[in-house]
Amino acid sequence: MNAIRLLGPGAVECTELPVPSIGPGELLLAMRACGLCGSDLAKIFGKTPLKPPVPLGHELVGVVQAVGEGVQRFAPGDRLAVAHHVPCGRCRYCRHGNDSMCPQFKATNIDPGGFAEFVRIPAMQTAQAAFALPDSLPDDVGIFMEPVACALRAVKRSDVQAGDQIVVVGAGCMGVLVAQAVAVFGARPICVDIRQDRLELARTLGIETTLNVTGSDPCAALRSVADDDGVDGAIFTAVNAPMVEAALGVLRAGGTINLFADAGEAGRMPIDLGLFYRQELSLTATYSATPVELEQAIRLLVSGRIRTAPLISHRFDLSRFAEGARLQREGQATKVLFYAKGAGTA
Repeated sequence: MNAIRLLGPGAVECTELPVPSIGPGELLLAMRACGLCGSDLAKIFGKTPLKPPVPLGHELVGVVQAVGEGVQRFAPGDRLAVAHHVPCGRCRYCRHGNDSMCPQFKATNIDPGGFAEFVRIPAMQTAQAAFALPDSLPDDVGIFMEPVACALRAVKRSDVQAGDQIVVVGAGCMGVLVAQAVAVFGARPICVDIRQDRLELARTLGIETTLNVTGSDPCAALRSVADDDGVDGAIFTAVNAPMVEAALGVLRAGGTINLFADAGEAGRMPIDLGLFYRQELSLTATYSATPVELEQAIRLLVSGRIRTAPLISHRFDLSRFAEGARLQREGQATKVLFYAKGAGTA
């Protein structure tokens, strides 16, 4: 079968691998579509060499080809959306609500990754991270189950309530999903970016308040749209020091900053910790989602309350993986989908 393999930093190839064998409780899935995530790009283009094999692809929709002994939830022919990580639910991290820091969560994955013609779904994912899709939900929408789930968890960890005003920094694919999730909670998102085309895309998906901070004082720009007593929170899907400072400048007392992206060197900055004390501000972060949010994400996608179709900018089969990865890394693509050869769209 064709599958994508990471050769080294910045180097991938579409290669031949044997079709995985499955055991008890497992599934063999024929991939129909898999979305490219920013975390995939970080693995591919990161400077630190990763120990092979490196699974790539986790925004997966496929059709069940075979079921292992004991599987009762699914049968051959079922079309599923599947995610890659499963927390144990029992460890110290899970008990404290930090499920995505669970050692089991980090160790689990699908084999050899979603960018393959056939994928082995281990028993834990089969039981907790695989969901049947209704006929009404196309493959191209089903692949958003995992990123929408991550957006939902980010909103939950920000304690967003109905009527809140929430700044969402970054209007790429994840930023627009987070903004829509904020709206699902009955709050008012403010989508901020430096690219007008991305802000226009956000508006087509129902985000009423957008802000282009190119060439302006970002704090003053935020004040121009913030409530008189400030915004209730800010969720960063792109992180840099000037925007964090700007958000702190308009955050109401008791508000929350949530980092939903790796800042790298751009995130190094001095912070006035006294401000956090005097105003009871909170700083948190969100890394991934849990099975609870995965199921909620499917319901929202089916209902149409979160829309995704305009986010898909490019579609390729696996033979053009390197091209698609380059386009998304360079910002020329919002979301790239890959298909097994001949699968097409649903």
